[in-house]
Amino acid sequence: MSNLLNKSTIHSLIGYVFGLMYLCGQTSFAAERWKIVVLPDKNYHTPTELPRTANIHSTISQELTTALGNADFDVLNLHYLDLPNCMLEDCSTLTDRAIRQGAKRSGKEVNLALLYQLNAFKQRQAITQKWYFSLSGRLLDLQSGAQQDAFAVDNWVMTPAKNCIADCLSNWLQQNLGLLAQDLGAVLSEKLAALPRRFDYQLNLNHFTSGQLQQIDDYLKNLQGYVADVLLGDIPSENQGLNQEAALNINRSYQYTSELSASELGTQLANLDNHSTFALQFEYNNLQRQFTISPKEHSDSWDTLNEFFSGLFNQPPQQEPQLPDTDSAIAEPDALEEPQLETDEEKQARLDQQMWVQAKGVNTLESYQQYLNLWPQGQHFMEAQAAIKGFQDDENSWQQTLTINTVQGFQQYLVVKPNGKYRNQAKQQLTLLRQQQQLLLKQQENRALADDYYQHKNYPEALHYYEQASNLGDASSQYLLGKMYENARGTQKNLRQAANWYALAGEQGHIKAQATLGLMYSTGKGISQDYSQAAFWYKKAAEQGHKEAQRNLAYQYTYGQGIVKNYQQAAFWYDKAAIQGDADAQNSLGKLYERGLGVNKNLTKAKSLYQQAADQGNQIARINLQMLNH
Repeated sequence: MSNLLNKSTIHSLIGYVFGLMYLCGQTSFAAERWKIVVLPDKNYHTPTELPRTANIHSTISQELTTALGNADFDVLNLHYLDLPNCMLEDCSTLTDRAIRQGAKRSGKEVNLALLYQLNAFKQRQAITQKWYFSLSGRLLDLQSGAQQDAFAVDNWVMTPAKNCIADCLSNWLQQNLGLLAQDLGAVLSEKLAALPRRFDYQLNLNHFTSGQLQQIDDYLKNLQGYVADVLLGDIPSENQGLNQEAALNINRSYQYTSELSASELGTQLANLDNHSTFALQFEYNNLQRQFTISPKEHSDSWDTLNEFFSGLFNQPPQQEPQLPDTDSAIAEPDALEEPQLETDEEKQARLDQQMWVQAKGVNTLESYQQYLNLWPQGQHFMEAQAAIKGFQDDENSWQQTLTINTVQGFQQYLVVKPNGKYRNQAKQQLTLLRQQQQLLLKQQENRALADDYYQHKNYPEALHYYEQASNLGDASSQYLLGKMYENARGTQKNLRQAANWYALAGEQGHIKAQATLGLMYSTGKGISQDYSQAAFWYKKAAEQGHKEAQRNLAYQYTYGQGIVKNYQQAAFWYDKAAIQGDADAQNSLGKLYERGLGVNKNLTKAKSLYQQAADQGNQIARINLQMLNH
């Protein structure tokens, strides 16, 4: 009867559900991690001017290990593959081929090798002593032999004081190299996150007919995450007691490559039981990374999956405890147990449990809320409330982290919520902020060097470093570089080039660059005269409070130069500049008040403004004041 539920079937169902939940948990929280070995490149050497007492290799390896470990990668040292210690032995023969052979010879699982090089030198001319450090790296795929694109990070650091020697010098070097290695680790983490992970497994299909093998083969090739497979061999096997239709049996082995971890692939293979017309049994050997699938006659599908999950996680299958049959002595030999009807209470408990399993399977805030809506006093209402609170806390933590928007904030989120919903977004933001910090640091360092050279009147060197900072997007350097081209400092005079740099700085909101560019367009100095462009740039600077730009914009409104004549706007911007003490603006605004243009005529106000301008030495204002007094 459909409303009857066999007790053993219930146990099998519950066992399967919990097995599936456990598998999903393993997939989410214990996914396989890529293993990377870190070692110096074959051309690795210590620059002669650096302190020899510092263990450079140890510092770099340690910081790279920390950075990559935080990004969910297992970092291994060079001894893992029995490779030479480059600090003690000659690494000149440590080629890419030798590294791959070492990995193969060790028989240990490792995916990638990170090889790094250090470069260091002092700045070109020693006005303020600084060191340039560069740490470059490249990734070597130890399975395919392919090499990923190289990448690098660099930094300028101040040379320590002359009395800093021995341990002080080593600490200075280790600190700076540590920061550099952290930056390299952040860049590498981002690159690795974009690479598809590939895992190799051996798949054994035992005792199948050729038709069944074709059906399984089609399924395997269409699995999510499938990359490639290599047929290792088909071996005819003897009849293992199967039915007559399966008289011809074949054992087939694959080298199967997938982007899925063992847990994820195991879940996909378990679905094969639902797609095939024959019952299957599964085994997994974690040490050998080997899946074995074979047919199973008259096997309950729940039991089959239970056995598979048990094998997947190296746990013995759960067996229902055998209770002693206390009634066997008095029971009739031929008596059959009567099926018992499910009570309303048992039915409600079963439906409650099914809904809870579904809610946990979906594992979202909405799924738990839906469970509580249907079962407000259900068996798992406290667990549902706790899960909802966890999601809400996660959301609140993330919103606070976004508001703070700092490296420390995102790092704290990852520490507090290691399995949070926004874990990947936090890592992306961390990478972005670190890149921004690195870019800002490079801009500041180049601009500081340029300022030093400019102050010492070494204009060619100042021009060089201003260009470096400008190419990195530093608006202040772009403006100052424009001034050097305009004033022929360290280069020939080039107003067109100056205008280009002013425009780049102005687009980033640099107020002086905007005002200067407006003046160049207004006067036609070095570029074609264009009053519309002049008004455009004057307004940008005026809105930021630049008094000369406010006065010049008001002038264009007064006479309609490149803009519609508007005395109200002219008075507005003259007033802004006059408040900041601009004498010309005070005089011009006084004239508007004297004539009642754009403002109500007010001779007292006009006289006051003329007086303010005259007190600053404005001769036209003095004349206007005398004429108004008489």
